[in-house]
Amino acid sequence: MLRLLMIVSGGFETLFGASAILATPMLVGALGTEAGTSALFFARMLGAATLALGIAALLARDEVKTPGGLAAAYGLTLYNVLAAVLILWTAAELGGASLWGVGIIHAVIGTLFISALARRVPS
Repeated sequence: MLRLLMIVSGGFETLFGASAILATPMLVGALGTEAGTSALFFARMLGAATLALGIAALLARDEVKTPGGLAAAYGLTLYNVLAAVLILWTAAELGGASLWGVGIIHAVIGTLFISALARRVPS
């Protein structure tokens, strides 16, 4: 289960990261806010970070039984839980169906990661 979650989460984060770097004004505009210089900078940094996280997850997908792969899975779990909280918090303030949808997706993936990690048999 962890391997599949690493692939799904890694794939989504890689796609989001690349699109955030390549279409930054559209990402910021989707929030209904102004795309000032600092917003564009932070959106690009977010894109770079999520692209790197996604690639790390995809590369670690076959290593979830090793300490390093397990650490990557815990990192992705924390990322998805925190992303869900922050995105849903923002959705509550700004509204927008896309924010609610993305927040719920992160919450589901985070919950699945927690479940898979709780059920794993220590080696």
